[in-house]
Amino acid sequence: MNIQTTAATYAIETRNLNVYYGDFHAVKDVNLRIHKNKITALIGPSGCGKSTVLRCFNRMNDLIPSARIEGDVLFHGKNIYDPDVDPVQVRRRIGMVFQKPNPFPKSIYDNVAWGAKINGFKGDLDALVQESLERAALWNEVKDKLDASGYSLSGGQQQRLCIARALAVKPDIILMDEPTSALDPIASLRIEELMWELA
Repeated sequence: MNIQTTAATYAIETRNLNVYYGDFHAVKDVNLRIHKNKITALIGPSGCGKSTVLRCFNRMNDLIPSARIEGDVLFHGKNIYDPDVDPVQVRRRIGMVFQKPNPFPKSIYDNVAWGAKINGFKGDLDALVQESLERAALWNEVKDKLDASGYSLSGGQQQRLCIARALAVKPDIILMDEPTSALDPIASLRIEELMWELA
């Protein structure tokens, strides 16, 4: 079933969120509200559960066999853990960019176009790819080599390619898990500037 949301004040809200990995209680009673169209950062020491909480926002923890979630995660007022909610639909509406760039083993063009294609996009794919790469501040660097492998790009370029890939499916929210931690200062600055442009 498609996830139907209501006009809620917050983009994401958690209520008494608890996450377990087997018997290990990794995240305890998290209650937070994330406003729409804002950059929100989760800050804390290594291993405190930031990534675990982030993965709860688009049900990526569902893919970890030992993980168990208790509590509510509301996306525009709808609990994404309700039994009638399709996790794939959640992930289409709430995209994610990981700490380490993970381009597909495809061309630059296909990396961006793939998500739109499998989601039934019927418009001008070339225009969508260009728009997504422009928004990710990558178009001018790759426009003459769209058939090249995504692996041929530098680390910073690969990360911006992954952001373009996320943008192409037009999600409501993009989660970013330390997207600049493995990048040089110049590449990091470009991604930080991009976040401000997207907000």
